[in-house]
Amino acid sequence: MSKMKILHVSEAFGWSGGAAQCVFLADYLRKKGYENIIACPEGGDLHKRSLSENIRTYDFSPKNKTDLKASLALAAFLEKENISVIHAHHPKAHNASLLAKFFSKNKPALIVSRRVSHILPNNFLARLKYKTKLVDAYIPVCDYVKKMLIDYGIEKERIFTVYSGTDKNKYRKFPRDIIFKKDLGLNEEDFVISLIGNYSKDKGQHIFIEALNILKGKGYRFKALFAGKNTDCEELKRIFASKIKEDIGLFLGLRSDVEKILNITDINVNAAVKGEALSGSLREAMACGVPSVAADIAGNSEILKDGENGFLFKPGDFKGLSDKLETLIKNEELRLKMSKAALSSFEEKFTVERMGEETLKVYLKFVS
Repeated sequence: MSKMKILHVSEAFGWSGGAAQCVFLADYLRKKGYENIIACPEGGDLHKRSLSENIRTYDFSPKNKTDLKASLALAAFLEKENISVIHAHHPKAHNASLLAKFFSKNKPALIVSRRVSHILPNNFLARLKYKTKLVDAYIPVCDYVKKMLIDYGIEKERIFTVYSGTDKNKYRKFPRDIIFKKDLGLNEEDFVISLIGNYSKDKGQHIFIEALNILKGKGYRFKALFAGKNTDCEELKRIFASKIKEDIGLFLGLRSDVEKILNITDINVNAAVKGEALSGSLREAMACGVPSVAADIAGNSEILKDGENGFLFKPGDFKGLSDKLETLIKNEELRLKMSKAALSSFEEKFTVERMGEETLKVYLKFVS
């Protein structure tokens, strides 16, 4: 079985959570003695990261959703390399891998990851794509997405939930970095509430701001930190200033040091209203022992157990969010209790090792 060869396929050019999972998985499987190749666009972030980890790559650069040339080239590669498992990590990879298996004389097990909670299209071609038996198994990242696939008409016997993994070597609890906190312009004693996520209406920064406004009206003192792509934009700053006149907001933009931000965060917030599957920022906060308050949307309730390792609130309910935040602000003992519970939950369910182990079990079900 150590001869099993896995081809991971992704059209990701920039770095993303899905790209990270692809590299984490390939590295884990390599350490278990399996050969891995990552097919991705040459010169992109996933390609560069794969090379830095000494993972072999193949140039997969589809020009559109159904690039027949790229699919035929992939089919030839399946035959040449005698691939045992082809794992499609993203939508275009799903399309190309499906066509490649159809045209190839070699018929590897085809595994497809589903990392989003968007509604699946219901046209003829989409139904054919998702329901074809050429796909041996689907790996949704949470049970919420699994239910969506079952409701779509895919047999539950072909669906295996595997929670995404977070790198516990990078995201971990360590003594508060006061120097970093001061470098951000904060004082040592500042209470920090953070929302880490790219700026968009779906991520709910506007809900977060409304909740903070309620807390300010009650006299609570804190700093609000925004990090993620475009969180340093003028639009978000204007929305914040229209509700909160005091200069308490930090708008950091896209950062590569999220673990340091979490280290100086007292409460982490996820206020998403749409599009979440299994929140990476929640898992990262959990790994760092930061108590979180999150919208009860998609897979968030599979990460947080309300009142145990964090709090949940109804999506869009900024009053509910402010109430949960107020409870944590006032109760340091509860924050410490939830921090310990979050660390325990992370070790049990959301490590890279657990993700790799569970994914390997799926492969072995379909490789003869």
